[in-house]
Amino acid sequence: MMAGGVFGWFTGWVSELRPVPTDSAALKDRVASLDKNELTALTQQVASGAFTGHLGRLGESGQRNREIDLAPPPDKPSLLTLTIELRGSKPRIWRRLSLPGDLTLDVVHSLFQSAMGWSDSHLHRFQPGAGQGYNQPYFVTEFDEDEGDEGTREDCVRLDQVLRGPGDQLTYLYDFGDGWQHRVTLESLALLTSGNPGLVCLGGARGCPPEDVGGIHGHHAVAAWLRAGAPADNVPEPFEDADQVHSWLPFGYDPDAFDTAEATAAMRMWARGEHLPWHGVPEPLADLVQRLPSQGWLVATAWLAALGPRLAVGLAEEDVRRAARPWVAVLDAVGAGTRLTAAGYLSPVVVEQIGRGAGVTERWIGKANREDLTRPVAALRQNAQEVGLLRKAKGTLAPTARARSVADHPRELVASVLERLPLGKGFEAQAGWFLLLGLAAGESAQPLDTGVAQMLIDLGWRTHSSSRLSASHARHGARSTLEALESMAGGHGATDPALVTRLARATVLGVTNTL
Repeated sequence: MMAGGVFGWFTGWVSELRPVPTDSAALKDRVASLDKNELTALTQQVASGAFTGHLGRLGESGQRNREIDLAPPPDKPSLLTLTIELRGSKPRIWRRLSLPGDLTLDVVHSLFQSAMGWSDSHLHRFQPGAGQGYNQPYFVTEFDEDEGDEGTREDCVRLDQVLRGPGDQLTYLYDFGDGWQHRVTLESLALLTSGNPGLVCLGGARGCPPEDVGGIHGHHAVAAWLRAGAPADNVPEPFEDADQVHSWLPFGYDPDAFDTAEATAAMRMWARGEHLPWHGVPEPLADLVQRLPSQGWLVATAWLAALGPRLAVGLAEEDVRRAARPWVAVLDAVGAGTRLTAAGYLSPVVVEQIGRGAGVTERWIGKANREDLTRPVAALRQNAQEVGLLRKAKGTLAPTARARSVADHPRELVASVLERLPLGKGFEAQAGWFLLLGLAAGESAQPLDTGVAQMLIDLGWRTHSSSRLSASHARHGARSTLEALESMAGGHGATDPALVTRLARATVLGVTNTL
């Protein structure tokens, strides 16, 4: 936000691998070419440590990050008491934490984020010691390796390999733009037992700076303005007025507010992964969400937030009865097995029986005895095969062992169907997952289809003619999944939208064994 000008010039050197001027006269000329604003930004960035993320690449171009020589982990893990403080903060922003020493640094990163109050929206880096040397080696992340860096992986290093005795230090950098540099100091060690598992914030002071505020100097300016009563005639740069500052800051932000119990709760929540938008949803859906860029990500995270607590859904007996009805109708009509016609269809007698049992004939014009002319029955038969209740072999349709085991137990039957959703593969499966998420979040109609289409577009799906997917394309892709849900919620002409939502939530969050 406040890096601008010179920081872009500086990072340009790095990204383009341009050599840093080593001749003092050339360096003076380069600095002399900067205007007043760029010089101010340069001063702020150097003072705040914002260049730290790039220092290892400066000085000696071509020098690679080195492996870090570490002692082996202790035979018995210890409980570490350490402080983490934001360098340059005045008044001091710090936390005292109790952490198990056998945590790897990638996990420690999440705990530092939660204890300090960051949002894990930027890159980070660990360096052993005070982290002051330009060419000091650093622990590499997966992102670093993707960028071609070499060195010791942070997820292979334990905290107690770096902090071994009181006074040992570790440098933790977050956000290479704003340059939030943290000094981590080990205070003491104790034996780690089941009675003192760690993950506790023991103390601290002051609130975490807002993200992207422009480094420590940007934070100082905003904090001083708030402490002065937020005067409308003296807003900090680069804001234009007080309304803009308040709309940009997190709701209720107070630079002096900190609560150790809240920090402890946040650490434990992050340790369980519950801070992630996709926590508690099926792995295939979580994987899809994490692949989303741009607008699709915004849609998905909004729908995930609308899910609320990730608790399994208890379906009432009436819900279970209605949801099981179409599958019971199919299984009853098929019996031990039924021969298909030469064209591969169900016989008229079986079609009529399914239609009556599932309630199709109550709202269907005509006899509803031909599968090719009775779409709800045809869809039910197809869906029953896709969810593993029926199998076709040698011209005969018969129940599977799975179906026979749950046929007389409606709750288990419904659960077995829901756990097989969405239906289809590839495009249809992805459309089905996004449809289920949207329905579970309470979306419907055009906003639902538009959101699903946007996420599919962001994953790279196009039509056969390479044109942009429409909402109708998304609806068609998720058609089988939607038909299965709607058949369980009343079926053709009598679908209960509220039950569709409950069933979608049960698919995404799981079904309890009780009401």
